[in-house]
Amino acid sequence: IPKEKRGTGVGTQVMNIIIDFANKQGKPIFLTPSKDFGASSVSRLTKFYKGLGFVKNTDKSLTRNTMVKYPD
Repeated sequence: IPKEKRGTGVGTQVMNIIIDFANKQGKPIFLTPSKDFGASSVSRLTKFYKGLGFVKNTDKSLTRNTMVKYPD
C-alpha cells in the first residue's frame, strides 16, 4: 500500500477479500511479512496480519512461509 494510503483501511479491505475467497475455497493462506515491497517494519506487518487471524506457521512441511491463516 502506498505510504499516503496506509492507515486508511484499504489494506484491510484487500486482505478481507483475499481471506473470504480462500475461505470459500477451503484453502489456507501462507505468507511471510517482509519489507521487500516498501513496508516500513516487519513487526508492524506481523501485527497487521495477526489482527486478521494469521498465526505462526509451525508446520514447515508445505511451505517455509512464517505465517498462515487457515480457512474459517
